[in-house]
Amino acid sequence: MTKKVLFLSFLFFVATGVFAMPSMFNKNGVLHFDYKAEDLAPAEKAARVQLEKDLADLIAIPADRRTFENTILGYEKAFDKYGEALGMSGFLAYVSTDKKFRDTMTDLQMQMSQYMVDVATRRDVYKAIREYTDTKPQLGPVEAKLVKEMLIGFRHSGMDLNDEDLEKFKALNKEKAQYVINFDKNIQEYKDPLTVTREQLEGLGEDYIGKLEKTADGKYLITLDYPDVIPFMQNAENEEARKALEYKYNRRGGEQNVELLEKTVTLRRQIAHLLGYKTHADLKLEDRMAKNPKNVMTFLKDLQKKLKPMGKSEDKFMVAYKNEKSGQKSRTVYPWESAYWSNKYRKENLQLDNEKIKEYFPSQVVIDGMLDLFGGVFGITFEPVNVPVWHPDVKAFLIKDKQTAAPVAYFYMDLYPREGKYKHAACFDLVAGKEKEDGSYQKPFVAIVANMNKPSKDTPSLLKHSEVETLFHEFGHVLHNALTKSKYEAFSGTSVSWDFVEAPSQMLERWAWNPTVLKKISKHYKTGQPLPDELIARMLAAKNFGNGSMYLRQNFFAQYDMTLHTADKTPDTTKLYFDLNKKIRGGSPTKNTIPQASFGHIMGGYDAGYYGYLWSEVIAEDFFSEFEKHGIFNPEIGLKFRREILEKGGSEDEQKLVENFLGRPVNNEPFLRAIGLEDK
Repeated sequence: MTKKVLFLSFLFFVATGVFAMPSMFNKNGVLHFDYKAEDLAPAEKAARVQLEKDLADLIAIPADRRTFENTILGYEKAFDKYGEALGMSGFLAYVSTDKKFRDTMTDLQMQMSQYMVDVATRRDVYKAIREYTDTKPQLGPVEAKLVKEMLIGFRHSGMDLNDEDLEKFKALNKEKAQYVINFDKNIQEYKDPLTVTREQLEGLGEDYIGKLEKTADGKYLITLDYPDVIPFMQNAENEEARKALEYKYNRRGGEQNVELLEKTVTLRRQIAHLLGYKTHADLKLEDRMAKNPKNVMTFLKDLQKKLKPMGKSEDKFMVAYKNEKSGQKSRTVYPWESAYWSNKYRKENLQLDNEKIKEYFPSQVVIDGMLDLFGGVFGITFEPVNVPVWHPDVKAFLIKDKQTAAPVAYFYMDLYPREGKYKHAACFDLVAGKEKEDGSYQKPFVAIVANMNKPSKDTPSLLKHSEVETLFHEFGHVLHNALTKSKYEAFSGTSVSWDFVEAPSQMLERWAWNPTVLKKISKHYKTGQPLPDELIARMLAAKNFGNGSMYLRQNFFAQYDMTLHTADKTPDTTKLYFDLNKKIRGGSPTKNTIPQASFGHIMGGYDAGYYGYLWSEVIAEDFFSEFEKHGIFNPEIGLKFRREILEKGGSEDEQKLVENFLGRPVNNEPFLRAIGLEDK
């Protein structure tokens, strides 16, 4: 998952005097993270004054003197400055340990989003832009793409509406923005830990137990964070405890988030109708690779049809295995049992124990191996640097070009959970690469934020293999942002179509399954030995175990998202979740749970876009097939990928980028082979 968080700071003059927000860069030209909650509101107020001045200057340009530079780029720069006005404070809302700061910034972001609705719907600004674009200027392909997407943006901002409808449009968007911010905050701040006794921890290792917080009466707290939940659901022998934790986990966000989701879906539909689109999905897909909801649903249902027999076979097999081991005569594997029985089978029959395997993956060994691996493939180096960071856990690197030794970007890693921190794994684009006015290039600053196991007194931070995959995935987003050579910020790094953005990161996951790579990134924390060959062989043999269920789950999420955003009226989101889950996956979530209340993607930019994970994975597997053809450590094919895909960002049409690298249109056969299916 990638998040754009772009901020800059400068001097502002406000009515009450001069307010100086410190530059986001320190005297050494790197980011600092020293911000105070009380400075945020004055800085934002001053940024508004500056934006209004910049827009007034833009509007005042005579029609016959308008150029691409003073009008199109003038507009872009004005909004870039406003969006960047609070330095790294927007990012710190996700990672700061200071609750007051997080709350202040969240409240301010809500106000800023409301203000942006007003500014983005100013007719005088739109008139100024159209005075230039209506002259049909002769532009280069990148500049023409920028103008085309800007005009689509204006249309999506209601600029073709009459005055009455425009006011309605603005009101709906302001309301929607508030719901989206509150939804995310409710997940981030949600706490409902499970209290268990020492006996209820049977099946869990001492390293896991040693990291748990204890209550005054000697019991243990299982939080709803991934590093607590996943091992517990896989290994805890106590079924009632697993059932209780699964119930709590799938009520994250609470009923308030169900209400916020349904209100938001309604508002999105109303906004789409105002703008002349049949559905919210039609609006969102207009400028994406898939183009329309029909193409998306055809893609998803075709894949569902191929996956269904595989998923049914897996379900039948796991029910039989559960009954054999438990002596029950059950007809299903319940949600709180699925991870447990799957993990038990892997341990007993595939000799794969996630807790044992992770002993070979100390996070530092994995990180060092990953940086060396992809540095070689893509022609870059990673130099640890002592620069300001936002928390002692954070590590920073300077990325350099291997051939020229020129600095390319700065990269941060924040891998461990803490109070109030963003709960998932994501790449944050802190400062986008772009050409500056003086002709020099702004080096990107990029961060991975994740929630992996912290070191304990007796053990280092150890990663499950799935977490290694996650790390490689997010590192793909890092490289996409860090290696950009886009001229314009609008096309920098991961600023590409939402159904393409995951392709480079999904491609990098494939290296985490190569035997040579697994040797390179593994070292048992006690013995110092890499993963044994026979264990690697078992991991590879079991790679597609459960793939039918896993991909049907992704397919379900994508169809749920698309169904919500193509419906004529807002459905009961819980009923739809249960009904569609049964239809696609064949089972039902636990009664009275509300999993959609923590489905952050469909409120956080992936609305009518979750299908993109599967869509882009098809592309990713085809990309990787080219590496397999030429050698997955081959720096020549790596450099070609860097030049044709990573450096260009969104500067060219994504279909063209894909075909330039592959030398042909995309093919789904590598994807079907990779997941254990052949195209029938």
